[in-house]
Amino acid sequence: MRPRRLLQASTALRLRAATRPSSVVLTDIHGDLTARDLLDLVHLIRRRSRERPGLADLPPHAPLREVLLTALAGRGDIDLRSSGTTGTPRIQHRGPLTPAQLRTLADLARRIGLRAGARVATAAPGVHGHGLLFALGALSLGAPLVDLTHLPAEARIALLHRTAPHVLTGAPVHLSDLLLTDQELSGNRPLRIRRVVSGSDVLDPALSADLARRWSARVHDVYGTAETGTLTVDGRPLKGVRIREHHGLLLVRTPFTRGREVITDHGSIDDQGRVTVTGRVDGMVSSGGMLHAPRSVARLIATAPGVESVRLRVVPDQRMGRRTVAEVTVAEDLDVSPTPDGLRALVRDRLGAASVPREVHLSSRER
Repeated sequence: MRPRRLLQASTALRLRAATRPSSVVLTDIHGDLTARDLLDLVHLIRRRSRERPGLADLPPHAPLREVLLTALAGRGDIDLRSSGTTGTPRIQHRGPLTPAQLRTLADLARRIGLRAGARVATAAPGVHGHGLLFALGALSLGAPLVDLTHLPAEARIALLHRTAPHVLTGAPVHLSDLLLTDQELSGNRPLRIRRVVSGSDVLDPALSADLARRWSARVHDVYGTAETGTLTVDGRPLKGVRIREHHGLLLVRTPFTRGREVITDHGSIDDQGRVTVTGRVDGMVSSGGMLHAPRSVARLIATAPGVESVRLRVVPDQRMGRRTVAEVTVAEDLDVSPTPDGLRALVRDRLGAASVPREVHLSSRER
């Protein structure tokens, strides 16, 4: 799920600043950010900086304040690296939203309860397509945001109790963490959230039921890709989305694919038209909704000076489901040896934040 051009979000922000300058667009641990304050900061960045950083330059858990400023202070386009689901990971450029694309996004907002005045809490990183789509969508619609993205679980629960959002979104791993923490800290005073929106990874039915029961919430399972945009809500295709099954593969055409039919994942469609995703077709590893291509990561690390060999392992992780561990052998007699941070930076710059190994272990070999 990837936002397109920013003209709509920027225009909406200017209108809010002009007609309701004191309206809150974002609440985080630092307090409230108003429409006027955000617009003033955007103008300040544009005046002071000719070379403006892009979203790819931000760390994976950048606060939403920084994400929104970076996005809105840009030159009108958002360039996010695709996940690789429908081809080699690449930078995607999109033009202005067409009427057909707007109808699809409006249908998404309607189905998940995203509307003007409905406070939206997000635990999905803003540099990730899922988190950015919700952040800019909320901004465009006049829905105040609550930023949970970079907080520990206890602080997230405290902020949720204080702000009482209508909608909460995140990957299943984020929602599971919040549920467990709420059970531990809130006792008999659980959160009350009208809508919970899960995306970026498979939502287990048991987790969905637990979320609905604990928070008295309506839980939505949203499926989509960076290449195609959002496809389904609770298995039902959005307006303008066409999905068919061929030999266990899902073939998709949407207003964002420019008339092309693309393969997304393994899946099935039942007699009522409900879509079920059963597995990925690209060899990617999902860890908390962030995607990794182990072979591509290993090949890239192997090109770094001083690296003799690389072994990338995918291991179980209690919180994330799975995580990648890079075991790197380096030459011992180099003047400057590679470092774990340096290798992570290389992967982040070339393949994006989602591909950075969770752990990098170095060992040496004499030449």
